[in-house]
Amino acid sequence: MMNGIGSIAAGIFGIFWTFFAVSMGAPWFFALFGIIFVGMAIVQAIYNLNNATNKNRFSEYDIVENSEERDPMQEYINNRVKDEQGSESDMDLKIEDQKFHYCPYCGANANADFEFCSRCGRKLPD
Repeated sequence: MMNGIGSIAAGIFGIFWTFFAVSMGAPWFFALFGIIFVGMAIVQAIYNLNNATNKNRFSEYDIVENSEERDPMQEYINNRVKDEQGSESDMDLKIEDQKFHYCPYCGANANADFEFCSRCGRKLPD
């Protein structure tokens, strides 16, 4: 959501940039830069706000169980591995067989047997 708000702010900046470039008689490429800047800000704002409010959003960090929320990016990666190898890899099978928990400090996957988080190094609760 913060990226969407930042994109809106960037778009407003681009509008001011374009307006002042044209009103001061700057070369044409300064105004063109402002127009391109506004266009990119609009595209980013739509993508980020849609991603923040969509049910099937992409998340860089997995902080919820698969039963709570699906992760389209992980599904895409798993399907790609299956397509390249013709079947599920041994790594996928091993991961599915293990019981995972999540680190309450950074959200990383942590095997139930782990005592410390592999990402942040903090001691995991029992």
